[in-house]
Amino acid sequence: MRYKCIVAYDGYNYVGFQSQINGTAIQDVIEDKLKIIFNDSIRIVMASRTDSGVHAKGQVFHFDALKEVEPFRLKGSLNGLLPKDIHINSVEVVDENFHSRFNVKAKKYEYVINTGEYDVFLRNRAYQCFYKLDIDLLKEGAALFEGRHDFGSFNTCSYEDYPDQVREIYSMKVIKRDNLLIIEVVGDGFLRHMVRMIVGTLIDLARGQKSLETVKDMINHPCKSTHRYNIDPGGLYLSEIYY
Repeated sequence: MRYKCIVAYDGYNYVGFQSQINGTAIQDVIEDKLKIIFNDSIRIVMASRTDSGVHAKGQVFHFDALKEVEPFRLKGSLNGLLPKDIHINSVEVVDENFHSRFNVKAKKYEYVINTGEYDVFLRNRAYQCFYKLDIDLLKEGAALFEGRHDFGSFNTCSYEDYPDQVREIYSMKVIKRDNLLIIEVVGDGFLRHMVRMIVGTLIDLARGQKSLETVKDMINHPCKSTHRYNIDPGGLYLSEIYY
C-alpha cells in the first residue's frame, strides 16, 4: 500500500531533509517513527531536497508498506512520536503509480526577509536585512527571472554533473507585510541553492550593489565564476508541491 504525506518542519536543527552521514536529517527522524508504527523498515521518497537550515510548509513524501493503517490514525500516531519541529499535515492512500518526485509539475518556494529591527524570534526563520532596499527596483529585478532560462549563474551545481541547467520560473512575486518581504517563486524545478542565489542577487540589486543590466547579463550569459551571493538558508521555505 502506498501512502502520500504532506509534512511541515523547522529545518534549523537538521542537516536537511535527505539522509546524510554528517548529522541528523528529517528523513531519518520520520523513518525511525514509521519503523515503530509498522514494525518494519520503511524508506520514504521525498518530492524535493531541502538543505540544512531550510524549512518547509508543504514538503511531500510517499512510502510503501505491507501493513494497512487508516490514514487519520497514521497521521495521529506519527505526530505523537515526532518532535515538535516536524508535523505531518496530511496522510492519504494513493495509487501505486503515484510518485512524490517524478509526478511533480511545479514547486513553490518562499524567502522571508525582515527589513525592520532585528527580531530575535526570527533569527533562524528570516534573513535579517540591515540595508535600505529599493522595493520597486527589487520587483523589477524579480520579473527578469520569470520565463525559461539557463540558471547557471544562480546555483552551485557544476555543468559536469548537471549539463542541463535550464529551468522555467512561472511566477516571481514580492509581497510586503509590514516589515517582512516575502519573495514567492513558482517554477518547474530548482537547482542547488538556486532560490537563495536569486534572492541574494535581488538584495544586491535593491541596495545598489548591482545594476539591472548586470542582473540581465547574469541571466543571459550564465557563468559559474560570476560574483554570486548565497543568502542565509533560514529564510527559505518549501511552501507547496503541485501535481
